[in-house]
Amino acid sequence: MRAPILLSVLALSLCTLPLRAEPNGLLEKLLPLPRPASAQQADESHIPLPEVYFSPKGGCTAAVVRELDQAQQTVLVQAYSFTSPPIAAALVAASRRGVRVEAVLDKSNKTGKYSEADFLVNARIPTWIDDRHAIAHNKVMVIDNATVITGSFNFTKAAEESNAENLLILRSPSLATRYSTYFLEHRDHSTPYAGH
Repeated sequence: MRAPILLSVLALSLCTLPLRAEPNGLLEKLLPLPRPASAQQADESHIPLPEVYFSPKGGCTAAVVRELDQAQQTVLVQAYSFTSPPIAAALVAASRRGVRVEAVLDKSNKTGKYSEADFLVNARIPTWIDDRHAIAHNKVMVIDNATVITGSFNFTKAAEESNAENLLILRSPSLATRYSTYFLEHRDHSTPYAGH
């Protein structure tokens, strides 16, 4: 069972995203500067085994909420579908504790009947709509530039209760840096969301 998980982690580490060092904001100042490729590859070869969850009813939502409850500095969210009240509440709670929370959501969240986008905006969490793509199909959270949550799991009630989904929690600062850079690239071409 571990071999497929290790292969998935290895495949993630082989992806190459360009890293930019353009410190012009709070999040950019919190991110470490890019390092030479050889140092990055050495770190990624030592990514610890992920925590793995499956749904339906496999504890994915509880695992996400637990990680958000432990956040201390930053939470970056990229979501295709975002209708989970417990996850939205955990993001707002993190923000109220002083954690910098930001979200980039797919354009479907502007008109989605049960989207939590307005809940985030009403809690003064900076939220953007990524409408540059046919769909912004990401399901990612980066916490404190050290932990990445990803997988097929949408941040929805249906994903937890009805769908066959998977969720990985990866503890790797180098991987988190790459996902943070990816978040910033998408935030930069997204439109701020003001709510309905």
